[in-house]
Amino acid sequence: MSKKKITIIICSYNNSKYLKKCLKSVFNQSTSSKYYDVILIDDKSTDESLKIINYFKNKKNFRIIKNKKNIGLVKSCNIAIKKSKTDFIIRVDSDDYISKHFVKFFLKFSYKKYDFIYSNYKIIKKNSIENIKIDKFKKLISCSVALKKNILNQIGGYRNFLWEEYDLYLRYLKKTNKIYKINNYLYYYRHHKNNMTKLKSWKIKAWKEFNKAYKKRSIDSLKSKINLY
Repeated sequence: MSKKKITIIICSYNNSKYLKKCLKSVFNQSTSSKYYDVILIDDKSTDESLKIINYFKNKKNFRIIKNKKNIGLVKSCNIAIKKSKTDFIIRVDSDDYISKHFVKFFLKFSYKKYDFIYSNYKIIKKNSIENIKIDKFKKLISCSVALKKNILNQIGGYRNFLWEEYDLYLRYLKKTNKIYKINNYLYYYRHHKNNMTKLKSWKIKAWKEFNKAYKKRSIDSLKSKINLY
């Protein structure tokens, strides 16, 4: 395995409280750093994020991109995808963290001709940890999903949706049947008071926008491709 197959992309804005744990988990992998890259886009943070990022700047597989102005998550993700040089892209949010064997498992299946690879995850709350087994589409999250760069380029990357990941997944899955689920719980999705997607009002608005763009029939047409509904 001489050619790198995976780039982990991290888009970060004012997440200094959690960023160090995130980056430590990304670089403390059971797989050698020579097998994966990490690209972090800092979206003009105004907190202590850059000091934390600079602590890791000498990592050989790490590239730091600093936006000159705040441009938002979607545009930042698309910049990171464009700058990547590997076959697969995996998002990790800067307030989350990953298992020590995260890259190991995704790397293994990236060599098996799959185009859409995803894993189960854990939700980290203040006083509890919940295992989430992905058995339907709405349990997918924006992270812990490996996507082919060439397909992302074909569909034009992320678009400006509140549920930007669901919009991306539906467009992406129209291009491939090669899907694989890793049954391990490899991603740690943190719930905290600043999670926008926890707000009921935000979710109502996001699903309203999503359902307006996608008719039920177009979503149902994917049932035969992926057992996530």
